[in-house]
Amino acid sequence: MKRFDDLLFRDQVRMRIFNQMYVYLIHMVQSFLNIMPPLLRNLGYRIMIRKIGKHVFFDYGVFVKFPWLVEIGDHVSVNRGAQFYSGFKHNNRIVLGNHVYVAPRVSFFAAGHDVNDLSELVGDDIVVGDYVWIGGGSIILPGVRIGEHSVVGAGSVVTKDIPPNSIAVGNPARVIKNKTNY
Repeated sequence: MKRFDDLLFRDQVRMRIFNQMYVYLIHMVQSFLNIMPPLLRNLGYRIMIRKIGKHVFFDYGVFVKFPWLVEIGDHVSVNRGAQFYSGFKHNNRIVLGNHVYVAPRVSFFAAGHDVNDLSELVGDDIVVGDYVWIGGGSIILPGVRIGEHSVVGAGSVVTKDIPPNSIAVGNPARVIKNKTNY
């Protein structure tokens, strides 16, 4: 594996070519899944994704870049246009707990570029606890932990951890209220 990493990540041109070929192939597979009825679409994602629980629903238009780096618990709903970008170079995962509800157009970015050296890839795992609702159009950035029983308001950009039983909104997201009933 070390030899493969050296070969792939040694220069940016080689890395971009590999990425373009891979993205083309994964996009073709997921485009095919998008024209399938729900039962077959969910079966396709179940085959692709590393770990997936029972009663998971995938709406149309979901994109998962590196499915072997995504883990999804039981009773999870992933709505239309959600995007999962885990990190290939450092195996940055995206982990969703049980009873997580991902609204339309939510994006998870577990990897990115170093601001001091844009050629360097950095990132960290994203972990979403149980019974979390993430509102539409939200963006979850690398290294974020969202505590159980929390709500992330629509359009929020989550840059830091959200404690359990919290309601967080804004850009950057901040906790505005603690939940008392859950």
